[in-house]
Amino acid sequence: MIKMKRSKLILGLKAPSQFSLEERKIIIEEYLQSGCQKREIWEKYTGRSEEKGSLLRWMRQLGYDNPPQCRKLGTSLSIDMAKKSKNQSSDQDLLKRVKELEKALVESELRATALDTMIEVAENELKINIRKKSFTKQSSK
Repeated sequence: MIKMKRSKLILGLKAPSQFSLEERKIIIEEYLQSGCQKREIWEKYTGRSEEKGSLLRWMRQLGYDNPPQCRKLGTSLSIDMAKKSKNQSSDQDLLKRVKELEKALVESELRATALDTMIEVAENELKINIRKKSFTKQSSK
């Protein structure tokens, strides 16, 4: 068990859902001030090696703005590169989606033209008015 100077709370190994808001604040403060990695802090308090974004989620819930992006030298470069590749892949996804939508538009325009032609042929050959006239009066009931 670990005693914190700032609080009289005693933090021990617990499941993440068992931490109170005050305990979560203490853990986050230690993370921000110690310079340790999230994984190290998480393992210290929960005994689990994978934290799966819980500290960041807690930080957002408790109003901590702009959490540290990285704790090691050189990782900011890899983060920037990951963001760029993510942006490029999202641009490619958007272009692919635009092409799909353009293709769907052309197909729907062709379908509408085919239906109009079919209606015109049916009206001419069968001498039946299929389209509704725009100037017809509604029947009164």
